[in-house]
Amino acid sequence: MNTVLQSRPASRYPVQTFVPVPPDDEPDDQDHSAAGTPHSGRDATTLGRLRFLQINNDTRQELKALWTDIKPSLPGIIRRFYQHLGTEPRLKQLIGPHEERLTEAQSVHWERLFSGRFDDDYVVSTRRIGLVHNRIGLEPAWYIGGYNFVLNELVLCLARSHRFSGAALARKIVTLNKAVTLDMSYAISVYQDALLEERERRGKTLAEAVVQFSGAVNRSLAIAAEASQALSDSAETLDGVTSTANALANDVAIAARQTAANMGTGAAATEELAVSVREIGERANRSAHVARDALSSAWETKDTIIELADHAKEIGVVVDLIRTVASQTNMLALNATIEAARAGEAGRGFAVVAGEVKVLANQTNDATAEIGNRIAAIQAATQRSVEQIEQIARVVEEVSRIATAIAASVEEQSAVTEGIATNVAQTTEHTEVVAGNVATLNAETAKAAEAANQVGEAKRTLDKELANLRDVISTFLKVANP
Repeated sequence: MNTVLQSRPASRYPVQTFVPVPPDDEPDDQDHSAAGTPHSGRDATTLGRLRFLQINNDTRQELKALWTDIKPSLPGIIRRFYQHLGTEPRLKQLIGPHEERLTEAQSVHWERLFSGRFDDDYVVSTRRIGLVHNRIGLEPAWYIGGYNFVLNELVLCLARSHRFSGAALARKIVTLNKAVTLDMSYAISVYQDALLEERERRGKTLAEAVVQFSGAVNRSLAIAAEASQALSDSAETLDGVTSTANALANDVAIAARQTAANMGTGAAATEELAVSVREIGERANRSAHVARDALSSAWETKDTIIELADHAKEIGVVVDLIRTVASQTNMLALNATIEAARAGEAGRGFAVVAGEVKVLANQTNDATAEIGNRIAAIQAATQRSVEQIEQIARVVEEVSRIATAIAASVEEQSAVTEGIATNVAQTTEHTEVVAGNVATLNAETAKAAEAANQVGEAKRTLDKELANLRDVISTFLKVANP
């Protein structure tokens, strides 16, 4: 019963397996690796097995006769066989939709078996079945169990055909057992060959793994030795670094304390500078305020003088009017004198009056001339005063601008001074923090020194363990690869 799933031709005979055979499993007519060198169609191994199972020409003739008895019942046997396989979930899944094709392959296989031609093609085909079963992981128990079911059915078939002849039945069963045993032996021997090949392959793999393991271990031990030396060097370096760090930390601590003292002095000086700057700022603000008031007063005085000049101009106009009247009066007095002279004695009194009027007109003219001179002098003085006040106003305005700029600069300087004071205070705080950190650094440096000692101890322990590991690995390699 070399079947359960699929049939593919191996030379003249099909290959039946529990699963479909991939294309690369297709038998080659030139593949006789299982059969060896042919000798009348059979190799030495096949001939030896045939002799051992006592399969001879009579046996082959008897097998052909058995086929006559079995052939009519074979379709029912195969149908019941696949029904029986269907009771096992795993085998049922393997059969799948291939039952019809497998049934045909089964018929071809049994016809070939009962033909009695145990030649090279037969051996190749039968061994290929075992190879496929082994490759898919089908346990021999399932193969033997299936073969047993068909064998029992065949025996029952023969029993029904020869129920009245026990001797003939026994002879036929013996012949059937010989053929079935030969068929099974080739399929099952593949499992053993595969196990031997697997054992040999595993042995080679193990030997290669041992060599690789040995090399890897030696490299790891070399690296571990280097790491151990590096660890020792690191411990020494760490010890030197901790000593240097400790000395530097002490220097930093001294510098931090000195910086803190300097910052304290600087803070006091900065505070005094801030007070002075604020005082200068206040005075500059007051100066700017006074300058602005003076500028305002100067412009007011200028306006007053300009107004006075305008009044003087108005007075000059009036004086010019008086001078005109006095001139006209003088002219009238002259005319009156002339007329009085013409009148004679009658106009003598009028001439006196005209003379007095003339005198008065001359006096008025002289007075207005003096007033005009005085007004001109006042206007000239007023003009000079306006020019001087404008100059003073420009100077006061420049003083006010400078005072305002000084006040703004002082305000900025005050802000800068306050920033300096803040920075000095923060620097003082940071210096104190640095001093605290230095103390912490000293403590950590002490721990680092202790850690360096522990590293040195760990290095010595590692060297000891590496030596023990070398001994253990050496012993293992001697046992694994003698």
